[in-house]
Amino acid sequence: MTITREKTGSGVRPPTPPSRSAWARQWWVLPFALYCVGFGIYGGGRFITFDPSLTVASIRPEYPWHYPILAIHVLTGTVAVMLAWTQVWPWLRENHPQVHRKIGWVYYFAGVIPSGILAFPVAIMTTFGQGLRYGFLAMATLWAITTVAGFVAGVQHRFEDHKRWMYRNVAMTTSTITVRLTQPIAIALTTWLLPATYAGQDRLVIVEGAVAGLWAAFVGHLLFVEWVVLRPRRRKRAAVARVTATAN
Repeated sequence: MTITREKTGSGVRPPTPPSRSAWARQWWVLPFALYCVGFGIYGGGRFITFDPSLTVASIRPEYPWHYPILAIHVLTGTVAVMLAWTQVWPWLRENHPQVHRKIGWVYYFAGVIPSGILAFPVAIMTTFGQGLRYGFLAMATLWAITTVAGFVAGVQHRFEDHKRWMYRNVAMTTSTITVRLTQPIAIALTTWLLPATYAGQDRLVIVEGAVAGLWAAFVGHLLFVEWVVLRPRRRKRAAVARVTATAN
C-alpha cells in the first residue's frame, strides 16, 4: 500500500486513508494481534510475582539465579510477543511511521534484546536434555541474528531490508506461542505412532515430543515467512525490474 502525499500551502497533507481493498488485504492483523496479546496475558502472568512455586518449568536448585533469569527472560519476552504484531502491520508502518518507530524501540529494548540475551543461559540450564538444549540454542541464535539484522537495517534507513528482517524476527518471536501447540501434538503423535518403542518411558516421550515440537514451531514459522510472505514479494519485484529493463 503506497502513501499519497500532496504539498499544500501549509506543508504536507496527511496520507490518504487506506481503501476498503487495503483493509481487506490486512484481515490477518486482528487474529494475529489476538494471538500475540492473548498469549502474553496467559504466558507472562505467572512470572510477575517472581514466585518460583507458580512456574511449571523445572528450576535447577544448585543455581539460585536460574529462576530470576528465567522470569526476566519470560517477562521481557512477553513484551516482545504482545508488541510483535505491530511491527508487521502495514497500515501502521505506512500511515503512522512515528508511532511504528516508537513502539519498535519498546519492542527492541524492553522485549527482544533483553529476552534474547537471556535466552542463551536459559537454554543452557534446561533440565530436559541435550536435544531440547540444542533446539533452544538454535532458536536463540536465529532470534539474535534477525534482531541485529533488523535493527541495523532500520538504523541505516534500509527500510526494505528492515521490513524483510522484521518479518523473520517476528516469526522467531511468536514461535514461542506456537510451540505451546506443536509440543503437545508431537507428544501425542509419539505416543500414538510408537507405543511399543516408548512403553513405560513417559518422561522420554515428553522430552522427545518437546524437542520435535520446538523445531517444528520455529522452523515452520521461518518457512512460512520465506515462502508465503516474502517469496511472492521477491517475484513481484523481479517482474517489475524485468518490465522496467524492457521499457528502457
